[in-house]
Amino acid sequence: MNAEYIRWRSQFMRKRLQIVTVMSSICFFSFMIWQLVVSRKGQPPLNMHVSIALDFGIEALLIGAFLLLRSPFAKGLIYPIFLLIPITINLTTQANVSLTGIETPFFIPWVLVFVAQVTIVPVCWRLHFAVQAITIGSYFLLVTFLFGDSVSDIFTRSPLLVAGKLEMPISLIFLFVGWICVMGDLSVYLYEQLQEREFIARKELEEQKERSERLLLNILPQSISDRLKLESNLIADNFQDVSVLFADIVGFTVFAEKFPPEEVVTFLNQIFSRFDVLAERYGLEKIKTIGDAYMAVAGIPFAHKDHAQATLEMAIAMQSELADFNREYHQNLKIRIGISSGPVVAGVIGIKKFTYDLWGDTVNTASRMESHGIAGYIQVSETTYRYLRDRYHFEVRDRVEIKGKGAMTTYVLSS
Repeated sequence: MNAEYIRWRSQFMRKRLQIVTVMSSICFFSFMIWQLVVSRKGQPPLNMHVSIALDFGIEALLIGAFLLLRSPFAKGLIYPIFLLIPITINLTTQANVSLTGIETPFFIPWVLVFVAQVTIVPVCWRLHFAVQAITIGSYFLLVTFLFGDSVSDIFTRSPLLVAGKLEMPISLIFLFVGWICVMGDLSVYLYEQLQEREFIARKELEEQKERSERLLLNILPQSISDRLKLESNLIADNFQDVSVLFADIVGFTVFAEKFPPEEVVTFLNQIFSRFDVLAERYGLEKIKTIGDAYMAVAGIPFAHKDHAQATLEMAIAMQSELADFNREYHQNLKIRIGISSGPVVAGVIGIKKFTYDLWGDTVNTASRMESHGIAGYIQVSETTYRYLRDRYHFEVRDRVEIKGKGAMTTYVLSS
């Protein structure tokens, strides 16, 4: 049986047994009131004081069991409590009847208890069977002890009178009770089989949902993923202060031609996985990879006061990680990085294989900073330079002709 299901079943039984103890306490108390009302009408049972004492003992047991089930100590006592409550109720009611001199089984509370257990706690059919077997077995022991009857005497000489006229053989009573037990145990067995299958199916569905969530978070930021699940309309936002990073591994195409496809993908995955760790460390959002190019942004989807510094620190760390990779795998790869800061538009596009992407002049400029940069260096735009000039040392490049932008003054982080 599934281990997680067994843990769930134990918690289920604990909650249901609390209901059982409350209902049993109220039900038992109602019979005590009935007994006292009948006694006032001149029909007191024998040993009335003993009977009342036993009844109050049952009430105390039920209240104590309820409190125990609510306590942190109940975890290892679920099954014993399951057995103790019904057996004690059945034994006490049978003892009350037997003390009046009646040898016949008091089967009404038996049936009431068996049916209540089956309907409220429909798990663990073996425990139900144990309760039933102990109840019926204790009846024979009790009658044998009190009246000295053997089992054959009980079946042959102790008919039960109904309304003072109809004789019901005890064998018929046990046949009636026995079939109730069989149907109850079979019902519990079938219900639990269904319940376990449903539990496993729910767990598999939850695991699939978690996998889908993780896959979605590999594509979209958490906040965008949450919005996408709630909103059916277009998701697009303006961000005024962000820093966009583009990085490209110089010469990777030539490098890839020297190795089998599996090794190429393994190498690239090694590098980009390290960059992903850096993005999380410095608070950047990875946007996408295209071939051997890597794009990330700081300040999206949440504002980042030091977005430019965080982006530059990640760029420096990327150079360091690639140097470590080169040492480990005896390569000589270099990375070219470009950064620009300013406003962007961000949103989700597409119906199939949708992506979260950025648009705007800041994005285009960052891309140009990378493509017109120098291998092994970090080049930033004028806007990023203004954010960082008091914290880092940059060297100004001659005005660089940038495609689509014209001549621009750019800055390179000094080594």
